[in-house]
Amino acid sequence: MTKLRVVLPVCLLAAPALLGAQGRVASFGPSRVYPVGGLSHYVSPGWGATGAVSWLGRHGPLGLRLEVSYVSFPFGPADHADLQTTAQVPVVVNTGGSRLAISAGPELAFRLGPVGASLRADAGAVGAFTTMTLTGLGSDDRYNRPKRFSDFAPVFQAGVGAGIRVARGLQVELAAVFGAVGPTSYGLSDRIRVGVISGPYWGPRKQWSEFVSYRLGIVFG
Repeated sequence: MTKLRVVLPVCLLAAPALLGAQGRVASFGPSRVYPVGGLSHYVSPGWGATGAVSWLGRHGPLGLRLEVSYVSFPFGPADHADLQTTAQVPVVVNTGGSRLAISAGPELAFRLGPVGASLRADAGAVGAFTTMTLTGLGSDDRYNRPKRFSDFAPVFQAGVGAGIRVARGLQVELAAVFGAVGPTSYGLSDRIRVGVISGPYWGPRKQWSEFVSYRLGIVFG
């Protein structure tokens, strides 16, 4: 494990030199993130921010991109209250959370006058934090106590961006990115068992989750 921890940062630092990088481009901006697939029934779209540094290749469009992103999913009722409990009472699942990710990968950048386009793919790691509660079981704290899950998981992304230069060394870019995270823990199951004394037994299970992110970026360089 020690070897992996040392080798990865060294590779990221050495990659720009191996590519024959001629320039560095930095970007930062807000993003809107939509969960897709099964998780979209329980997690609402969130807002976040993305910062990245790209090293452009000297001899072609190939470069390296290093990215850090954060997103917060608002806490609130799930879209589908379709989980039944053993208590046979109507309940509503409330959920929310946040993710912090760092990833790196190749980027292809093309430019025609003031207009530029890019294709990117990257992989990395994400810290995923989720909070869930049930309502409808009474006011006792045993039933309403939040359940929190924390996971460290891989993340994979692929996307496309298009931008236009607005000043020397400054451009505005719009990007769409599809990604997958997981497996991470969620307290979702076909049935949530509820104890008379202890309250809900969430029975968390680990599963993959997918998302689509739409980003606005201010690019310097």
